[in-house]
Amino acid sequence: MAARFLAMLAVLHSAFAQETFRAGTGLVMTPVRVTDRAGKTVDGLKQKDFEVYDQGAMRSFALEEEFAPVALVVAVQSNNGAGPALAKLQKIGSMIQPLLAGERGVAAVLTFSDKVTLRQEFTGDTAKIAAAFRDIEPDGSRSAMHDAVLEGVRLLEERREKGRLLGRRVLIVIGESQDRSSSHSLQEAITAAQAANVAIYPVSYSVYWTAFTSRGREEFKGSGRPVYTGDGGAKGPGLLAVFTEMARVGAKNGHEALAKYTGGLKTSFVKLSGLEDVVQKVSEDLHSQYLLSFAALPSDGQKQYREIQVRVRGCGDCTVRHRPGYFTE
Repeated sequence: MAARFLAMLAVLHSAFAQETFRAGTGLVMTPVRVTDRAGKTVDGLKQKDFEVYDQGAMRSFALEEEFAPVALVVAVQSNNGAGPALAKLQKIGSMIQPLLAGERGVAAVLTFSDKVTLRQEFTGDTAKIAAAFRDIEPDGSRSAMHDAVLEGVRLLEERREKGRLLGRRVLIVIGESQDRSSSHSLQEAITAAQAANVAIYPVSYSVYWTAFTSRGREEFKGSGRPVYTGDGGAKGPGLLAVFTEMARVGAKNGHEALAKYTGGLKTSFVKLSGLEDVVQKVSEDLHSQYLLSFAALPSDGQKQYREIQVRVRGCGDCTVRHRPGYFTE
């Protein structure tokens, strides 16, 4: 147990050592979803209703009064075993802009298999996003999910740095919950997302089960290739270790860790109707959030992970979901 603990700390230190993934000492932004005992959204809360704690100490913070626009990246697994899932995804591209990015938001589309490919740059054009989804077909045998997360975070960071969009940064990752071929680790992916204030919404599916929902002779319209080839690809490695803090709370798999430690929401689907329900559920979650922000504290040259707690005054039965912490220099 001690050896495993030290090994995890070594991985954490390695992730921090890479310049690309450092967290700065700027604003920490945390979208917050508040629901009552019945699971219904609690609307109408004001800044005075919230309390924010950083390592147990109450902090001053700002509440975005107007709904902040969304910059969204959708990363889709596109390896050979993903055919039945991709056939369903091709049909929901037109839902991405109006339901997820929103009127003032923009979306970009990535695919990942052996490599990560940008299919559509940021746009607010529903037709372009729908076309990008329709063109996705299987194109490899692996699944570089962590690399796709890092690329999605990079794209969202570039928009922030260029000053084109101030608001919420969201990454939706659609695929299996295990990575098969990335050159980067889950730890690095989560560190980068937290540093960039990116909330990750993983959408999981099983190659095995989605294959049973595909008609036997179904073909992709673009190429005429069969949707289901019977080849699910080689099995990937076991579940990846996460940071010491994540291991302590018992993260179960990559998708669950990505959602939990960035403040997102993990969902899943098998059938097309289930995928449409997922889009609706994520839309409801995104567009019923409160956006809180505060200044990240410096750490005297020591890289640290600082825990965040958000509470709602006078609402003991409320469930408050938010990112659990942030990394400092």
